[in-house]
Amino acid sequence: MSTTDTALIDELREIVADVLEVEPEEITETGLFSEEHEADSLQAIEVLARIEKTLRVAVPQTELPNMGSLDGVYRVVSQYTEGNA
Repeated sequence: MSTTDTALIDELREIVADVLEVEPEEITETGLFSEEHEADSLQAIEVLARIEKTLRVAVPQTELPNMGSLDGVYRVVSQYTEGNA
């Protein structure tokens, strides 16, 4: 994993943790937000909105089902940021 990937994962972890009101260390790469942190659909939309604003990337809401864990968020965001950097 490159330094850029690690930096992106760390930034995404911070965003998710802030929305879910937990410490970043509590967000694991594979843990499901809905199960481990009782995240709901409104929080999922908030995560997406903050990612779009912070990273200046457009991700369709249809991707939300694929963004249930940090790893899922990373994969989706990476897909939409490739070539935009």
